Amino acid sequence: WSGSRFVLVFVVQFSPQTISMAASSGPSCVGVLGATGQQGGAVLRALVAKGVSVVAITRNPSSEKAKVLAGLSKVEVRQADLDDQKSLEAAFNGCDGAFVVANFWEGMDPNKEMKQYENCANALKAVGGMKHIVMSSLEDTATNPKMADAKVLLKHATGDMKVPHFDAKNRSHAFFEGLPVTFLYTSCFVENFTSFFSLNKQGDGSYQFTLPLGEGPIAWTILEDVGKMTAGILETPGMIGQIVGSASLHCSAAQLAAHMSEATNQTITYQCVPWDTFAAFGFPGAEELAQMFKFFTDNENEFLAIRELKRCQELGGPLGDPVTTFKGLPLKYA
Repeated sequence: WSGSRFVLVFVVQFSPQTISMAASSGPSCVGVLGATGQQGGAVLRALVAKGVSVVAITRNPSSEKAKVLAGLSKVEVRQADLDDQKSLEAAFNGCDGAFVVANFWEGMDPNKEMKQYENCANALKAVGGMKHIVMSSLEDTATNPKMADAKVLLKHATGDMKVPHFDAKNRSHAFFEGLPVTFLYTSCFVENFTSFFSLNKQGDGSYQFTLPLGEGPIAWTILEDVGKMTAGILETPGMIGQIVGSASLHCSAAQLAAHMSEATNQTITYQCVPWDTFAAFGFPGAEELAQMFKFFTDNENEFLAIRELKRCQELGGPLGDPVTTFKGLPLKYA
């Protein structure tokens, strides 16, 4: 179940017939899951900017966000539930491309997430006619040698999971066998500083965030770039059967704090703590996030290599500027 095995399996097992499903150009109508969310919304905007028709798939078409999407040119909003394969089949009907993403953090249940990806894959097979699919995914961490001292957070039928929201996605690749799919490995979103990560006020009036990210660089992604990369992948048939990573910049947490400081005219600093200290903080998902950060830092070279910035630019065009991005974000202060 290691990430390297999956690269080998999918490259070898995709038949010439499967590869030939991709036409010389990308899909003309793409079904986008999570269209009112962060990743799906970024993908939708990038596709619309390229003139591609989009079916925006959401659980609640009557939400305010869905109503905004319905007013866009070349966008049709349809209802579907990731837990209901038949609703997904109806939503994808008439599409020849798809962006597939689930939300682990809604319930934090890897079994449910894997079942949702299975439902999506089965729905896409039932609909047929797909030219290209992009699945938002991540590496398998459990068999990584540098994770040997990490805690097993879930005993699972597919094998132990140490970072379940990574491992569940990666093991869901198997459901997409036979489909013209590219797996897009995301990285830490800078937009997480509006939700998951907070800037805590210090006694001197400055702000600080505390994470176990060491002193070296990791990959950070601006959501807009994920959208543009996905759109670029979908119009590149040669990407079928491949794994590629997303990133907007490679920098340390201290460098990211400097970007935030410049954007906000505040003094923002980074406090480093060991990953096992972070795991003991006790909030929901603390162990999960701590071991994710451990995977980032202990596998720095490999993690950055698959998220090579030159390749990201080739697929999505110019990458976003972190200072400009932070200026437009409602950062989470505490």
